[in-house]
Amino acid sequence: MTLPGFGTPLGLLAGGAATFSALVGLYIGYQAYRGLRRNDERSMRWLSVGMILLFGVTYTLAVAGQGLVAFRLVPIHFQGVFRLLVRLTQLAGLGCIAYSLRIATGR
Repeated sequence: MTLPGFGTPLGLLAGGAATFSALVGLYIGYQAYRGLRRNDERSMRWLSVGMILLFGVTYTLAVAGQGLVAFRLVPIHFQGVFRLLVRLTQLAGLGCIAYSLRIATGR
């Protein structure tokens, strides 16, 4: 069974879960930013940036890329480009978090 304009119900649920994950990730990033404003420490700055990249930007990129490809706004061969951008953003976020932990334990 397919829903006109949306694909299968399973695909619709997967898209909804991905969208919800992006929203939760952005909320976590926002909370990290609020923590940074309260405690203006260098390690907190890197942790905040890493969490925003890892939890907010990556999910948003994934959802946006999936939507652009699914609704044929960009050709399917750009799917790999979005996948690479998501992975590089995840790597950058993890790097920032690891650096923040290194700074915090280096005292």
